[in-house]
Amino acid sequence: MNIAMFTDSWLPTMDGAIATILKFRDGLEKRGHKVYVFAPEDLTGQIKEDEKTFFFKATEFKKYPGYRLAYPLSKRKDKLIKEHDIQMLHNHGVAFMALKGMVSSRHLHLPILTHFHTWVTEAIQYYPINLGDDLMENLSWRYLRSLCQRSDGVATPSNNALEELRKKVPGMPYSDWVFPGIDVEMFNPNINGQEIRDRHNLADNDVILHVGRVSKEKNLDLIFDAMPLIKKSKPGTKLLIVGSGPAKEDYMSQVKEKGLENDVIFTGFVPDEDLPKYYAASDTFVLASKFETLGIVMTEALAMGKPVAGINHRVVPEVIQDGYNGHLFDENSQDCAKQILACLDAPDEMRKNAITSANRFDTDKCMDKLELIYKKTREVHEARERGEIK
Repeated sequence: MNIAMFTDSWLPTMDGAIATILKFRDGLEKRGHKVYVFAPEDLTGQIKEDEKTFFFKATEFKKYPGYRLAYPLSKRKDKLIKEHDIQMLHNHGVAFMALKGMVSSRHLHLPILTHFHTWVTEAIQYYPINLGDDLMENLSWRYLRSLCQRSDGVATPSNNALEELRKKVPGMPYSDWVFPGIDVEMFNPNINGQEIRDRHNLADNDVILHVGRVSKEKNLDLIFDAMPLIKKSKPGTKLLIVGSGPAKEDYMSQVKEKGLENDVIFTGFVPDEDLPKYYAASDTFVLASKFETLGIVMTEALAMGKPVAGINHRVVPEVIQDGYNGHLFDENSQDCAKQILACLDAPDEMRKNAITSANRFDTDKCMDKLELIYKKTREVHEARERGEIK
């Protein structure tokens, strides 16, 4: 099958949606499918078009550096869809690229799956126009309901996100969830992290790891507030922040103000091939974000045998079973510190459980699920074309 994936965010920026697209593309192409990416142009010029990646004119999203907004009008998309005999449209965003996908679906009579990656209603502060939080949230959900209801299928990254979306958006013709999968050969507990410990002068200190875009919604303030409490029990503990993003400078200033500049290390962007070494160099992983619908990084940490300390919210407790493969904490620095310390002192059994629990996110299982979702989406589209479904 030939698949066009429409996305509002793309390389060189990296986030959960982009990571998902990359994993889906790799997994699907290994099964013989052809995957084409339709994305806003890279205004930095670092990433160029290729035979399977097509860019559309865009402008910078000034309120969220690293992201671009594609111009809404384009005749080129339909021409490319016809040239490459696209049979399935897969939206990975909800802005102008998603609208392009919806228009092409109607014009060319092609099935379309909308993938709900992010709780966009909780990112209102980044919108170019703000009419007040309540009104903006109401308008956002009206738009999202229309988008989901007009799609032939809707997918989410987790069952938790799916159930929440179903409550918000009644009348979706078909919906299901699918995880993008993890490469358990790439992320495995036998990798040696000594190179990373040497690079960052970690010696034999306890190391807490956070991987992800360094932005306000990641709630890193909570982890920074917990660090002094953690250091009372384990004075040499280090916090490794892997990634980059719009809040990095602000967070670095916070760390300095709290006197933690020798305890919190910002690595900046790390290439994918080096990520397993960073997990291997750590003793536990922490996730404080309440924004997640997915949490790929949690599953990667588990596959590496690292217990996860995660905030008890949304998708996190779907992945982390408290006391089994990690610990859950409430949104306060005392409980955050307590559960991180519990993960640092985790018994070998919990580390083994972490590896076992990651097996359900194996890539092959997830690709089986995605292919099934495509099949169901196509069936809904065909029923709509026959007038059996509105």
